[in-house]
Amino acid sequence: MPRAILFDMGGTLDGGVHWLNRFAALYAEAGLDLSRARVRAAFDEAERRSAVDDGMLTCGLDAMVDRHVTWQLEHLGGDRSVRSAIVERFVSAVRRAAAENVPVLAALSARGLKLGVVSNGCGNVEVLCADLGFAPYLSVIVDSRRVGVYKPDPAIFIYAAATMGRPSRSILMVGDSFDRDIRPAHSIGMMTAWLAGYDTSGECPDPSLVDIRLRRLSDLPAILESAAAAAGAARS
Repeated sequence: MPRAILFDMGGTLDGGVHWLNRFAALYAEAGLDLSRARVRAAFDEAERRSAVDDGMLTCGLDAMVDRHVTWQLEHLGGDRSVRSAIVERFVSAVRRAAAENVPVLAALSARGLKLGVVSNGCGNVEVLCADLGFAPYLSVIVDSRRVGVYKPDPAIFIYAAATMGRPSRSILMVGDSFDRDIRPAHSIGMMTAWLAGYDTSGECPDPSLVDIRLRRLSDLPAILESAAAAAGAARS
């Protein structure tokens, strides 16, 4: 059983959907006929600019998404009249998901588990955690831009474990990305929980690397409670 849990941020604590997929859906809803490749290119350009923009260091969610969408639309050369609607819908969805996940963190913290976040961030992960209500339950926040190492490099997970003061084998890493979260965390001995979402039709890339497969994050406290009860019964 884990003594500590690390969470990914984007696509995990803020809802089980990758940001790229959210933006692609919102562009389609706005009536923009964009190929997946064009959306991907615009998203990647905005990510690149976010990683070096000093203004991002202090951005909360609203300001961060506003900058991100502005840069995407600049790259696309698209209709900027949709910017406000896309920002508003994106932010609303993230805040709803975050509000649903705050009680998950509260329940896990109440059980005595040490909690943290490890994220490929823009230097503002701590600001986002405060903005979204996660901060009171977190003892460690590892932002890749701040520490200078990025997923999927296992070094960022080694750093997180050391900062938590826990051995890797006692930590559960929860994330939605198999390659950026699950593989590297497992490689240093962490337990893993893959937030695969509701689509169970796809094959798991490597089931041997997954200790827990989640449809939604809110299932985690009950799963851990059941596992602890089973372990207790086995010892008695």
